Amino acid sequence: MIDQDLENKIAQIKAFIELWENFYQSYKQAITQPSFTEEDEKNFLELKSSLARKYQGLMDSLGLKPTAEDRTFDVISQVMSLKNITTLSPLQMQKLENDWHNSYITLNKIMGSLENRRDELAKISVVKESLKKFFTNPFFALILIITIIYFLYYVVTTVIK
Repeated sequence: MIDQDLENKIAQIKAFIELWENFYQSYKQAITQPSFTEEDEKNFLELKSSLARKYQGLMDSLGLKPTAEDRTFDVISQVMSLKNITTLSPLQMQKLENDWHNSYITLNKIMGSLENRRDELAKISVVKESLKKFFTNPFFALILIITIIYFLYYVVTTVIK
């Protein structure tokens, strides 16, 4: 059995994690790259904006509230721009990376939970289909009718004695 809502949520979180990884790559590139173009800056700000919107939409669709370990919005808000990254202290950079990593772990936990739910639904579906095939088999129906008749015969002959 395929739960389309569940599949949509899994696709949504996978897409967000991909954006989240792109954000981290942009951050790492900004640390090592001495300069960026206005286009780079514009793309980065669009990425941040997209992340914020998609993250809120993701949490709403999953019915989740951010936890203390989820630092996604903190990371997004700590990095104002690519130029701002170069002004962060080493301690701020380390905190930002730790927060990004904690958020990445949290997002993957959520995705793992959704995938486990999908796997459980698949197992139920296999059992359901097997039972359906078994019970719609004409041979099984004949055996079932014979068993019921035998059981009724046994009950009637036992009660009468």
